[in-house]
Amino acid sequence: MQTVTADTDGRPSSGLTVTVSALMVEMAFAAAALWSWGVTHPGPEDESGALAVVALPFLLPVAAGVALLLALTLVLPTVALARRAGGWWGGAGAWWWIPAMASGVSAAGVTVVGVGAGFRGGVTAPGVYLWWWLAVTALIVPAGLLSRLARRRAGQGRPVRARTVLFGGCAGVVAFFMTLLTVALGVESVLG
Repeated sequence: MQTVTADTDGRPSSGLTVTVSALMVEMAFAAAALWSWGVTHPGPEDESGALAVVALPFLLPVAAGVALLLALTLVLPTVALARRAGGWWGGAGAWWWIPAMASGVSAAGVTVVGVGAGFRGGVTAPGVYLWWWLAVTALIVPAGLLSRLARRRAGQGRPVRARTVLFGGCAGVVAFFMTLLTVALGVESVLG
């Protein structure tokens, strides 16, 4: 039940494209966070940073494919369950159904992976599964909320453009982490 409308320039805009764009921004956020942590906490010398810049154009299609897979298997089922639960138990269209359903969908996903790992002999401590559940829930919620927003705005005739989410979101991530990096390097140079 994916709502598809046309943008003002005639191209289709759907909750799926907004969801994939939101997941791409989340991946950019995670990559920038890991990069910032690596810069501020140097380990052994390596040149992988230079290689990452060269490999980035080749990694973008892979990241888009991963985002599409995550959107189809985790985010859109969460949004559909939230819509259904809101219809059954009241509060139809309420934003808080997304985090509630995201916790259940992520628990199911982590359980399936954990059981699969158990059959292959790779069982780990229960705390690891708790951290994975929290991480997957944190991944689903923002993309699910943006998908819900895209659907609501499309119903009002004001679609959300995926490029706005993707480029605006990535620009915000880059600006935030460049500021963070500048402050961290400034503090490091002052304190030695």
